[in-house]
Amino acid sequence: MLVTKTNPVGIDARLQTLQTELHDRLLTRWKIGDGDYKAYGRCYKKPSDNGYIAVNYEGGENYKEVYADKTLRALSFFGQSAKVGFEQWEKTEVHLVFFVNLATLKPTIEHRADEEVRKDVITLFSPSLYGFEYQGFELYLENVLREYPGSRRDNRLSIVDLHPMHCFRINLKFRYDINSNNCTPFTNF
Repeated sequence: MLVTKTNPVGIDARLQTLQTELHDRLLTRWKIGDGDYKAYGRCYKKPSDNGYIAVNYEGGENYKEVYADKTLRALSFFGQSAKVGFEQWEKTEVHLVFFVNLATLKPTIEHRADEEVRKDVITLFSPSLYGFEYQGFELYLENVLREYPGSRRDNRLSIVDLHPMHCFRINLKFRYDINSNNCTPFTNF
């Protein structure tokens, strides 16, 4: 299920194009239905007692925390660096966080299929997709959610990266025109 914005602009327009493309390609690659994968766009940092948590804006003053959900086969969301530079266009770092259920995505693989699932995602960027340049990936909850320490509560540590659950983060660089809805990729970051 794609969770999108209505009439996105700037970085959200470009992220939504990437979000939609990744969602559609991964549904096909993983041979799963739309209801098995929840793909959020750019999420926000909301203060909590334990530090910031990753949330999706739901409208009004409502936000929903985005986090691993055992009822789904996969969940993903984008986050953005707090720093946006400017040369000829805005440029920033973006991360894409995944929480996946390996047993339901790769049921025929007998070992822990974390490497296979990450490869499914990473190869879609080879080396860039819609101007998002792949920079590498990170593992382990404390690295994946470093901007969201409130989302790393102790009771979650035990379920997020033990089989069958897996979390990982794709790091990307990106340039965009803040005034445009155009999805033409910029080259030569």
